[in-house]
Amino acid sequence: MNGIFAKAFMMKYVLFIFVILYYTLPATAQDSTAITHRDTLSAKSHGPGTQKKVNKFWKMITEPAKPARQGKLYAFPIPLFSASPTVNFLYGIGATGSWYCGNPKDTRISNAQIGIAYTVKNQMINTIKSAIYLRHDDWILYGDWRFVLSSVPGFALGTGNQSDLLASNGARFNDNPYAKQAADVQLLYYDYLRVYETVLRRVIDKFYMGIAYHLDYYTNIRDNELNLKASVPVTTNFYNYNIQHGFSQTGSILSGVSANAIYDTRDNQNNPYAGRYAYVSFKYNPTFFGSTKNSSTIWIEYRDYADITHNHYNILAFWAYGNFVTSGVMPYLSLPASGGDQFGKSGEGYINARFKGESMMFGEVEYRRHLFAIKNYPDFFGLAVFANVNTAGAKESDIRLFQYLDPAFGGGIRINISRVPRSNLCIDYAVGFYGSQGLYIRFNEAF
Repeated sequence: MNGIFAKAFMMKYVLFIFVILYYTLPATAQDSTAITHRDTLSAKSHGPGTQKKVNKFWKMITEPAKPARQGKLYAFPIPLFSASPTVNFLYGIGATGSWYCGNPKDTRISNAQIGIAYTVKNQMINTIKSAIYLRHDDWILYGDWRFVLSSVPGFALGTGNQSDLLASNGARFNDNPYAKQAADVQLLYYDYLRVYETVLRRVIDKFYMGIAYHLDYYTNIRDNELNLKASVPVTTNFYNYNIQHGFSQTGSILSGVSANAIYDTRDNQNNPYAGRYAYVSFKYNPTFFGSTKNSSTIWIEYRDYADITHNHYNILAFWAYGNFVTSGVMPYLSLPASGGDQFGKSGEGYINARFKGESMMFGEVEYRRHLFAIKNYPDFFGLAVFANVNTAGAKESDIRLFQYLDPAFGGGIRINISRVPRSNLCIDYAVGFYGSQGLYIRFNEAF
C-alpha cells in the first residue's frame, strides 16, 4: 500500500513542477539576455561571495519593489520544526510559491505550499496544497494532497473536559507540551493518503461554482491503547465507535464528490487587506465510489476583512466555518474536526483534530497591526493578536453543539518577506484550555 501512496505522490510532484514551469518559462525567456549578462561578470567585480549576498539582500529590502509580472515565481524555503506531545520533535523543510497565471491587472495571485517533515518517533508528513487562479480569474483550482505516517491521541468526541479521556482504564491525554506524558498513554497510529482536487468556473463577477473529488484513505491503523486481553479489557474511543457503527479497526476509505460554490472578493489570498470570502461545499461519499459506508457532509465558511484606517495598517479579520455530517456515518478519523480547513491553519492553541464530532464549528477574530517600515518597504514588520473558539457535538455522548466552548488566545509577529505577493513570515504563540499551547511558524496569514 505504501508503494501506491509513493507513486501517487510522485505524480502530484511532477504535475506541480509542470505547472510552475509552464507559467514561469515565458518570463524566463524574456529575461534570458539579462541573466546571461549577469552570469558573465567576473567574481572580482562583485567582491567576496559573502559580500555579494549581503549586498543583494540589502538591495532587495531597500530598493523599490518591481511591478508584478505574469509567470514570475516568488518562492521561499523555510525550515520546519515544532514540538508537541503527539509528535515529540518535528523537523523538515517547506516552501511556498506564489505567481500570476495571467496579467496581474485582471488575475489574482496563485499560491502553493509544499512540506516534507519527519519526527523523532519515525513519523512522516508530506503535503502539497495549492490555490490557483487561472487567466482572468475564469477558473479556480484547489488541491490538497497529503501522505502521512503518523499518530494521534484517540480523543473522545465532542468538546469539553471529557474529550481528553482516551480509554476505559481512565487514561487521559495531557495537552501541555511541556509536561511529561503518562507512561501508560498510547497513541493511535495510522498511514494516511488524502487526495482533494476542486475545479471551479466563474459564473458571474466574483461568484464561482464547480465540482471536486475527495479521497481520505486510512490504512495500517494500530490502536495501541486497546487491550482486550487484559483481566479487565481496555477499550478505546476509536474501538467503541467502530463497533457501534460497523467500521473496521484497521482502516477506512472515504471517497466522494462534492458540489461547491465560492464568492471571493479578497484582493490577495496570501495576506488580504479587504474583501470577503464565502464557501459552501456539499460532499457525497457513496459506497459505489469506494467509501466504506455511505455518508454526506456540508461545509460552510465565511471570512471578512475590515481595513479600519483605510491604509491596511489596522485590519480586523473574521473567520468562521462549520462542518456537519448530514447523512449516514463517517469513519472516526474522517469526522469533522478542528484544524479541518485546507491549509490546516485553524484552531491555533490546540493540536490538529483535538476536537471532533458529527458537527464542528470554529470561529476566530484577529487584529493585524503594522508597526514600522524601512525605506521602500512599507509593510516590513507588524504583529497580530487573535482569539478563536472550537465547539463540537457528539450524538453517542449526548453532547450538543455549543454545549462546551474551547477557546484559545495568542499573538505573534509578521515579517513581510516578499512585497509583490504580500507573503508574510508569521510566528505565533497560542494558549488554549487544559494546558494546551504551541508555537506556530508558517508562510502567509492563517486566513
